[in-house]
Amino acid sequence: MTATPTATISAVTLNRADARLDLQIAFHPMIAKGADRAFAWQAVATAASGRSFAALSASLLPEQRPSLEARRITLALEAAVAMELHRGDALIAIPLGAAAGLAEPLLSHLFRAALANGVPTDRLVIEINADERGDLDAAAALAQACTRRGLSVALDGFAAGPVALKLLARFTPRFVKLDPSLVRSIDASASRRLIAEGVMRLARNMGVTVIARGVERRGEHDVLHAMGVRHYQIEAPALPQPDLPRREARNPISAPTHRRLAHHHRAAFPLRAARPAEAALTAQVA
Repeated sequence: MTATPTATISAVTLNRADARLDLQIAFHPMIAKGADRAFAWQAVATAASGRSFAALSASLLPEQRPSLEARRITLALEAAVAMELHRGDALIAIPLGAAAGLAEPLLSHLFRAALANGVPTDRLVIEINADERGDLDAAAALAQACTRRGLSVALDGFAAGPVALKLLARFTPRFVKLDPSLVRSIDASASRRLIAEGVMRLARNMGVTVIARGVERRGEHDVLHAMGVRHYQIEAPALPQPDLPRREARNPISAPTHRRLAHHHRAAFPLRAARPAEAALTAQVA
């Protein structure tokens, strides 16, 4: 009986000198209401040209995408170490495209890169897009592979679409992140409120933490808070604070994560994306 060969990430689909592998990594903080520092940081990759990671990935051939995903994993972990995120208690969330396929090889690469960089794997959260271009099987396979390896999972971009709901029926993630398209103007949309309320009921029954992304106005926050949302992701890069003696939070939702973002707490909730020097907020690894 012939053994089935193990799938691997091809080293030749994208040459390391290919300019498309020049990614920049920034970190967006996730905060809990009443806390004075982030409980998690999402690694956000963009192309050196400024294109989004999704756009860059879509421009590649299917067989090239796993190499790009592996590069994102490596650079995200190296950037986390450079910013000393691995020394605190906060989680490090790394997006991973299920549609790239090869879930097991990519997760093996993740574990090797984490070991090489001294990042504890119990601090890692794998973010799977809850839509994944309608590819339920690929997303479910990645989620199941993460579960087998003891990795926490977050469903990102959750907007109660068919793939997202079917994923929730198959496994229980640690986090569900509401998509900004669902969050924005939720105070003025009865349909969005009904969808978000349904997600919150599911999450409570499953013991899942819901994180709202893209909250920009007080009205949006107030509606989500009334539903029971207590965790938010700030859609702006920020630098982590050093571990200083804890002080009482100045803001009921969060405290500044960086001095150049502090002035936003004097404006209407929440923080809007500041535009600090890109070199200070992104890590680019050759």
